[in-house]
Amino acid sequence: MSSCKDMDRLIQLYVDREIEEADCIRLGKHVAECETCRNDLQEMIALVQSLEEIRNHRAPSKSVAWINQLIKWAAVCTSIAFLMAFFPGMTQHRSTPISKMANGAGEDVAAKTHHLTVLATQAEKLHIPKNDYVQVIRPRKAPREAQLETALVYPSALPIILDGKPDWFKEVKRFVFVRVPDDKTMGMILAASGLSSEKSDWEKNHFPLSVILVTGKNPRMETFTFPDNKQKISRWFDQMAATPAIR
Repeated sequence: MSSCKDMDRLIQLYVDREIEEADCIRLGKHVAECETCRNDLQEMIALVQSLEEIRNHRAPSKSVAWINQLIKWAAVCTSIAFLMAFFPGMTQHRSTPISKMANGAGEDVAAKTHHLTVLATQAEKLHIPKNDYVQVIRPRKAPREAQLETALVYPSALPIILDGKPDWFKEVKRFVFVRVPDDKTMGMILAASGLSSEKSDWEKNHFPLSVILVTGKNPRMETFTFPDNKQKISRWFDQMAATPAIR
């Protein structure tokens, strides 16, 4: 059986839609036997779906292109059956190309990396990847530039953000609140963003939970599970940087 280290690369190729036939077969066989890699693949698919749902803000397309793509992948390798059995959301994931803008204009954004801002204090203990596209800002400092595309709110910055000084909800297009500790804090986030704080929308989730929140005239949100180790966090940052926020 292929090593799990090899599968990290193949999983990334899969979610980037760049995987070759032979590698697809290897991945399918491996995840059928390896629970750890199966979970890793599931987490990455769930992340991409969450980002695409928020960006598109519409139901998945049922166009001819979707059907053709599904047929193509069914014919490429029989191991896809393993993946589809394990991950029902896989078909939807493959049907909504991450390299296309939500307005259907077809602009390729796969090669474009978007800067990510992390709001965190010096006391933050959670891993923050050191990449050219990642900048760390202390939450007490108001941004001096135009409205930020994406800001990740780490646990140490959350109390300051909710304090409203400065008002970060007017400065950021897309928030990613990492590991919200409890339902009270979650309610405060929703209230500050203009969303309903009705518990029925999220009371079934297990805290701490993480939330992707798009601000603006039509705010919307999606909960997800933040990675639990440095390698997965770094991969998660790469995926976030490749996905634009659409207002």
